[in-house]
Order: sequence, then structure tokens, then C-alpha cells
Amino acid sequence: MSRKFPFDTIGKAIGAVAGLALGASLSACNAENISFGGKQGVPLSELDMTGEAPESIALAGPDTVRLSEGQELLIEVEGSQAMKDAMRFHLEGKTLAIMRSKDAPDGERATVLVTMPAPKSLVIAGSGTVHAEKLAEKADVTIAGAGSAETKGIAVNALDVNIVGSGSYRASGTAGSLDLNIAGSGDADLDELMVEKADISIAGSGRGAFRSDGKVDASIMGSGTVKVKGRANCEVSSMGSGKLICEEA
Repeated sequence: MSRKFPFDTIGKAIGAVAGLALGASLSACNAENISFGGKQGVPLSELDMTGEAPESIALAGPDTVRLSEGQELLIEVEGSQAMKDAMRFHLEGKTLAIMRSKDAPDGERATVLVTMPAPKSLVIAGSGTVHAEKLAEKADVTIAGAGSAETKGIAVNALDVNIVGSGSYRASGTAGSLDLNIAGSGDADLDELMVEKADISIAGSGRGAFRSDGKVDASIMGSGTVKVKGRANCEVSSMGSGKLICEEA
């Protein structure tokens, strides 16, 4: 088996899904180096939420977003008044983008509570965290930087996960197919996720773990490790000390 690691695909996913124009530093994102479709975010009080609810979330910066499922878009910000005033939002098309302004207090974090339909896409650029109760039937998760995402108890037909950097993703539940791509030292902790089939690419020292009784194809370049529990039919193409470990649960 021969497979090219899709670096370009991951980079394009960040821009196409979130409309992000990223500055040089993903770990210190703020309103000064990020725009959304060429536009800056606005305070929550100025955000027009009268249209259709979004299908995707894009988080830039170190803050936390907690998603609850609902048909109408609702947003609440928790934190100090200074942090509430510093948070910025942009809603265009089907994506809600969340960031902070340069005036955000040093060392403080905000928690943004969002109610919306089960998201089709989560994008984290920076060191922030997204928690989602559910995902759409076909969903993708993209993490660029040191951020993290967590989705517990999901039931999806297809899950596409892209991690660039040292980010991490945790999930449990079921997925018909898993497409996992890691570039760097990222960690996909999916020990409690059962997938019917999986296509895995790791470049670097990243780690992936999940459950499967189906077909698993892995391409590893570097020292990365993929661990599969179950009765999977595993095939691997590797360059370096990377390993695909398949064992019965």
C-alpha cells in the first residue's frame, strides 16, 4: 500500500471550512492576526444571529467552547466582564467563528456556550478547546496547533480527523469510517470509538488509538504509533520506527 500524506488537504481544510486568514503564531491568536472572509469579528452584542443556525465552528485562540445541540443558535460567554467584552464573533454562511481581541486580559480565559445543530465541522487554530455533545452524520475535526477537541458518545457515518502540531482529540461512540491524519506529535485518543473501517496517515511522532473489527490501512512516516483493539484486518506501509499495533480486545 502506498499513500501520500495530505498536508495540502489539511491546510486547505482550515481555510476553506473556517475562512481563517492565519497569522504567524497559532498559539497566540487574536483579532489582530485573524480575519474571517476578510472581515474582523464583532462583540457578541453586535452579532446578527437572525439567519439560519451554523453548521460549523471555528475557534482561534486559547479559550473554551462548549457545544449543546439545538435547532436555534444561542451564545453565552462566561468569564470576567473584561473577557466577555474581549470576545469576538463572526457568522458568515454556515460557519460561526470565535476569537478574542488584542485587549483580552493576560492570563484569563473565557468559556463560550453555544447551542446549535450537531456540527458538521470543528476547527481549532491555537491552544483552545472545543467540547461537543454530538456531531453530524458526516463530520470533520481539524486541529492546528496545541488545541484540543472532545466529542463523547457520537454516532456518525463518517469521521475525518486532521491534527497538525501537538493538538489532541478524544472521542467515544461509533463511526462507519475513520480518516485520521496526524502531522507532528498530535494525539488521537479514540480508545472508546468503534469504527467499521479506517484509513490512517501519520507523519512524525503522533499517536492514534481506536477500536475496529474491520479493515484498517495505515501509512506511517517517522516514529508514530497506531493501536487498534478488536479483530481488525490491518495493513501498514511505514518508513522509520513507526508501528501499527493490532490486538484483540
